[in-house]
Amino acid sequence: MNELRDFLETLKQPEYVHVLLHPIPVYGLATALTAYLAGLAFKSRATQVVALSLVILTSASGWLVQHYGHEGEDRVETMITQKQKAWLAVHEERGERTAWMLYGTAAIATLSLVSSALFPKGLSFLSSATVLAGLASLLLGIWTSHAGGQIRHKEFYQGPPPEPEKKAHAAKISPQPTPEAAAPVRESPPPPLEPELPQQEDSPSGEKPPQ
Repeated sequence: MNELRDFLETLKQPEYVHVLLHPIPVYGLATALTAYLAGLAFKSRATQVVALSLVILTSASGWLVQHYGHEGEDRVETMITQKQKAWLAVHEERGERTAWMLYGTAAIATLSLVSSALFPKGLSFLSSATVLAGLASLLLGIWTSHAGGQIRHKEFYQGPPPEPEKKAHAAKISPQPTPEAAAPVRESPPPPLEPELPQQEDSPSGEKPPQ
């Protein structure tokens, strides 16, 4: 009972829930795509409907994974090193891209599911689009999970962490100062002032200067 109580308390930590949910858009989506391809190969409409429903659910779960990841980010940052923080930034950036791809996959799978009900013969281009979008989401999910595994598992380290692509892109497009602009302009010293010669006062009119 103590272990069950501890487990329930752990579920209040968003970073723990994030770890529990993050395999769904990867393993769950891979399983759903495999079932969908099998349904297409054997022309089983029932299998296709079930598989498309699973594709929609597993893709939509990316929102929950991203939500709990953002919620637990501050807590995780207090427990990791600077190198792990660099991997965390990369993991977050990749996760944002993967989430948008998952949303697109869910939308395409929904269209394919609706079209299969309205048009019994189906629309082949929607089936192909669902498979391609699902594979793209799966690859992005694996790419994101790789960066996430580097945060807490030191045995996975392979060289220095990559720089977040947003920062690298911002540094690439920002104007770099030229050597001439970077060097301070040295002002030439002003010319030396010539000493002023004392001027002789004009003697009063009618008086000659002393000999």
